[in-house]
Amino acid sequence: MKAFFTYSDPIVPPHHPRVLIETAQAQGASRAALLENTGLTEAMLVSPDARISYAQFAVLTSNALRLTNNPGLGFDAGANVRLPNMGILGLAIMSSPTVGAALDVALRHYRAIAPLYDLETRVEGDVAYLTVREAIPLAPFAAFSTEFLLSAFDRQGRGFLGRALPILKVRLGYAQPEHVARYRNLYADVPLAFDQNFTEVAFDAALLAEPNAEADPLTAKVAEQYCAQEAPATLPSTGLLAQVRRQLSAAAGRPPSLTELSRSLRTSSRSLRRFLQSMGTSYQTLIDESRRVRAEEWVRSTHMTIEQVSGRLGFSDVRSFRRAFKRWTGVTPHAFRGGPGDS
Repeated sequence: MKAFFTYSDPIVPPHHPRVLIETAQAQGASRAALLENTGLTEAMLVSPDARISYAQFAVLTSNALRLTNNPGLGFDAGANVRLPNMGILGLAIMSSPTVGAALDVALRHYRAIAPLYDLETRVEGDVAYLTVREAIPLAPFAAFSTEFLLSAFDRQGRGFLGRALPILKVRLGYAQPEHVARYRNLYADVPLAFDQNFTEVAFDAALLAEPNAEADPLTAKVAEQYCAQEAPATLPSTGLLAQVRRQLSAAAGRPPSLTELSRSLRTSSRSLRRFLQSMGTSYQTLIDESRRVRAEEWVRSTHMTIEQVSGRLGFSDVRSFRRAFKRWTGVTPHAFRGGPGDS
């Protein structure tokens, strides 16, 4: 079995597709028209054992956006996600003692519900970050999918706290959409930055210690045990892009060759190249992306010299690194760091 999933693997439970269908129906779309060409049946939508592919989900999403003529439909669908829509994982989250504990259990098991994303959190001083990367390419539904996720995160957070989440800043990994006003409905007065390397929400880290008045430690423990037991053993839970990015992130200096990477992912070089091509990318593109992400992080957040960053990333000389960095960001490494420009 290969160590990753692609668009065609049936791994998506019916929870979120059903929420999308119900949201679009409430906005005037015909249920029959929503299901057209998806391969979905009414029986699948109510079966806990049913699984669909992201290729099918993409057709459903396209139908919903077209039939509702609502580019901000992702916000509406995400706002309709209730914790029970997440199955037994929702029960584990609802029973957790604090917001931080709820987020921890969600991140341990979210792939059973939404394997499209690669999520992680970190805390730096008084600020916590939820980082969202795509496990497989989201285009052309990057905005829709992210809006769905962010809106659902806001909905569940408000349910825990009884008030708006203390969001400090939001980075978004795609170009600003025409319906940007919808973002202001969710993030009034919060700084937004589009065209970023990935999507990230920064919030007050004190939120993680907020207690849950409905907590039940026994229920939380039992529910999480069920989550672990119900995780499918026959299909990988990690998308191809997420797997490749992790391999590249773990590489010190020299990235693995395509042959080395294929071997570690239990597939052939030819198949891996074909999978990536079908997703609109290539191994060299992902290497370039990995270098850019790490370069920006190290230039912005460390005291390494530009020469050290260049060497760590495997560039043959610092001049080549400067050219690449300016191509990625539009500015030189020194200017990006806030110092004087360089050539």
